[in-house]
Amino acid sequence: HTHAASAHPHSATTPPSAMSAFVMSSAAARVAPSAVVVASKRSAFNGASVARVAAPKAPKAASKVSTTVRAGSGFTLETSNMIENGRAIKLMTEKECAVGVAFYPDFAYNAEGGMATGTITNVNVDGKVAINFDCTMVSIPAIDGSTSDVLGLPLPPLFKAEIIPQSMIGFIEKSTGKVEIEVDADVILSAKPLYTSASVRVPLTLTTETSWGATRSARGKRLDSEGRCVLVAVARVPPVSDIAVSAAMMLPSDVLVALQARFEFVV
Repeated sequence: HTHAASAHPHSATTPPSAMSAFVMSSAAARVAPSAVVVASKRSAFNGASVARVAAPKAPKAASKVSTTVRAGSGFTLETSNMIENGRAIKLMTEKECAVGVAFYPDFAYNAEGGMATGTITNVNVDGKVAINFDCTMVSIPAIDGSTSDVLGLPLPPLFKAEIIPQSMIGFIEKSTGKVEIEVDADVILSAKPLYTSASVRVPLTLTTETSWGATRSARGKRLDSEGRCVLVAVARVPPVSDIAVSAAMMLPSDVLVALQARFEFVV
């Protein structure tokens, strides 16, 4: 499942040649008539809906899972009176997010309570506000049975995936509400006390636009007047030395993240 607003829909084949960074405006992608909806859920945020869709069988074309966040209309965030160099900024994650790995069904993920604190480092870089987050001030809820489920069923009691960011830098485009954040994170899988994996480095770009991978794609939503947005990312993770992790995650494979989020500029 997804979320940072709610998410997914149709199938896609190859990304368009000219793909902008991220952020979708307000438009919601339409599910093709022939697509088959596997699961769906209503979101409390702007009435957004999330649906996982699998493409119908095609000759020999590789199928692609697409996650689209459909929320209310976009809105350009007025930042002129809120932003200045050195000003603190907070990024908070909310309910109804989603995480996807390989061809497994998406995990419905409740990331409420997640928070990252950073600083505005430049207020005008080609019309963009540069932001840098302090990774010692980042809290991300673990993906486990208390925060996530698959097709309505909670994850196994012992399973846990912890996300530990090592760097988070990005920008907010003042004229459009577009957001892009480059994240380098370590992921540690465990089934304690039986097993704990070595950390797996996952570099990804959270965006409010569209993110493409080999087998998945996702569409986000730009900032609105309340500082809310949908951040999505699809990252390709190569095989790792831990054979159990590579097998469980079907590496190499695409990893998808969709987060309902809210920015707050600290006065």
